[in-house]
Amino acid sequence: MVSVSTWTTPEIDARIVALKQKGLSHARIAREIVAEFRVFTNKNMVLRRSRTILGLDRGEKAANERLERKRKAEKAERATLEPKAPRPVNVPPPVVTLPPLASALAPWPVVPSPPPPPPLGNGKCAFPLWKDHEPISHQYCDKRTPLGSSFCPDCRRVCFYRARAA
Repeated sequence: MVSVSTWTTPEIDARIVALKQKGLSHARIAREIVAEFRVFTNKNMVLRRSRTILGLDRGEKAANERLERKRKAEKAERATLEPKAPRPVNVPPPVVTLPPLASALAPWPVVPSPPPPPPLGNGKCAFPLWKDHEPISHQYCDKRTPLGSSFCPDCRRVCFYRARAA
C-alpha cells in the first residue's frame, strides 16, 4: 500500500474512474480509496473529484437546464389549457373605442381668478388687510414704503415685532 500526502494524485484519479465505471456509489468509492491508499476522503470529496475528472459540472449549467425544462413544461401546459385561435395573416388587431365618460362631458364651473397681489417694491405697502379667519379680499395697506422695502414703517413693526425681555 502507498501512503500519499494528498489524495489528488493520478493513481487515485484513475482508481476513482475505474470504480465509477463499475457503478459503485460515491460513499463506497470513498471507503475503497481510504482502504487502498490510506488517505482521508469522504463521499462529497469523491463526488467533487469525479466531476472534475470527468468534466461534469452540476453547478450553474445544471440549474439552467432544470429551469429550462420547467419553463418548457409550463409552456406546454398553458398551450393545452388555452388553445390560441388562429388569426388571419396581415390583419391588424381590432380597435376598441370606448364611449366618453360622463364626467368629461359635464360642464366645469368657471371660478373667476383673484386679482394678482401688487408687485413687490412698487412704492406701495404690500401688507394684507384681511384677517386669517376671513376670506381673502386682496386689499393691501398701500401706504408709501421706503426705497427697497415691501412694507411701510407701521406694517413693518407689526410683521417684525420682537417682544422685549422684561
